[in-house]
Amino acid sequence: MINYVRGIRPYLGGKDCIGAKRILAVMNMNKTHFVTLEILLHEGRMNVYDCSLMGMKHAKFFTFIQPVFELLPKLLKQSGIMKHLPDKFLNEPWKFEGRLEHMVTDDTKAACMSYSLAFIEHLITRTSIQPPQTLLCDNTVGRMQWIWVAGIVSRSLES
Repeated sequence: MINYVRGIRPYLGGKDCIGAKRILAVMNMNKTHFVTLEILLHEGRMNVYDCSLMGMKHAKFFTFIQPVFELLPKLLKQSGIMKHLPDKFLNEPWKFEGRLEHMVTDDTKAACMSYSLAFIEHLITRTSIQPPQTLLCDNTVGRMQWIWVAGIVSRSLES
């Protein structure tokens, strides 16, 4: 992550994080559940969007998310390019203010990874994903699931 923040990429393209106000990411929790993270760098806080708010007890959820709040300031400080942020955001663990928003998903709640990625597109474009206009989310999820199936099959054939 430090190399990525410094602009060193394993592939061509992408943007440097210098001057970034937020970082959007998907986090795997317990190898079975995914949430979308919106890291607000200039506010020193993080929004967590979850498609299954009732699926995990708060204490268990906190054990998964707490290391992120402790590690993130250290990574930002080590990157050397986030010196424009207030010192307290680089030297102290961030505080957890709770899961903010229920994320749109399908009825089975089995595609939370796909919907977490699609939700990032919503956060960037502010395109409506609430019914009846869920085409952004549904179309994106459908395409991503086929890409993952192809990736899994191709890797299993290589073994």
